[in-house]
Amino acid sequence: MKNKLLVSALCIAVLFVWIVGAQASGIVTFRVNVTPGMTISSPGTLEFESVAPDQTLERDLNITVWSNVDWQLTARSVDYDQGGLQGVIEAADSYGSWHDLGSEEWVLRRDELPTGASGLTFDIPFRFTGSYSDAPDTYEFQIQLTVVSAL
Repeated sequence: MKNKLLVSALCIAVLFVWIVGAQASGIVTFRVNVTPGMTISSPGTLEFESVAPDQTLERDLNITVWSNVDWQLTARSVDYDQGGLQGVIEAADSYGSWHDLGSEEWVLRRDELPTGASGLTFDIPFRFTGSYSDAPDTYEFQIQLTVVSAL
């Protein structure tokens, strides 16, 4: 009986070592390269009321920017000079200075911090001043807003 008990204990010990020894584990290192990412969202149209020559109208464009790096926002006219419109379209930067978008690209916001997942929503003031050189009509033109990584 003593031998049976000893053999049983030995079998249980061997079985335990086998069960424990049958397991294996390892560590895996994951490597992810996160690149700079920027997105901008804005309404597709900004409509001004009727404007007379030498009259200035102002409208705000509400936009949202998402970025995981420092960023800046630029604006430029895409086709303003092709429509025959002589009035002046301007945008204000974050310091309150107005810039003529019909002539060149301007930085409207600079040295902005990463926004996080919720983004940053803000208004960009635009204004249009009518000209006596403009025939009465409805004109359309496009302004390109671009978010770029701040240098």
